[in-house]
Amino acid sequence: MNKGNILINIIIVLVIIFILGFLFYCITIDYWNKENIEITVKEKYIKRSIDGNADIYYVATEEGEVYKITDLLFKGKFNSSDIYNELDIGKKYKVEITGVRIPIFSMYKNLNKVEPVEN
Repeated sequence: MNKGNILINIIIVLVIIFILGFLFYCITIDYWNKENIEITVKEKYIKRSIDGNADIYYVATEEGEVYKITDLLFKGKFNSSDIYNELDIGKKYKVEITGVRIPIFSMYKNLNKVEPVEN
């Protein structure tokens, strides 16, 4: 094997490792960075997923953030539509969120738990 072939093989392996790492990151990102915050709901809406097989729930807040509400297999969270339905526009909530916001990939933090705040 000459040096050129070795270099090409190393580059191929590095690209494969990068792609697999990126896929793992994208799949697990909704489980990271747990935060507990208070929000006031400004707007709620539903968008059809890119593949057209599911609806994704979104909540815009008075604080200027947008969160998605989706099920998370490894957290045992399968009540996204119930959480979405609990939220009322203009009301304040204590919420648990996970994930990160990456605008270039249209990725949003995931809203996992809600508890109304009494005024």
